[in-house]
Amino acid sequence: MKTYHQFSEDIEQRRIELQQRSRDQMQRFKEKSKASVDAQRQRTYDADNRKRLKDEIKRELKDDR
Repeated sequence: MKTYHQFSEDIEQRRIELQQRSRDQMQRFKEKSKASVDAQRQRTYDADNRKRLKDEIKRELKDDR
């Protein structure tokens, strides 16, 4: 049978492990969130760039006429 001291140590160890898991989960969440935001920014940048190129091509074609 466990003594009170052993029981307290077990609880403290579990708390420490839970805190570490919580920190790890938060870090993974932050990384995923950052990756998602970065991907969205890249898509927006690419779309703006395509629109700018299309507009430039249209202007050039219009000027050639």
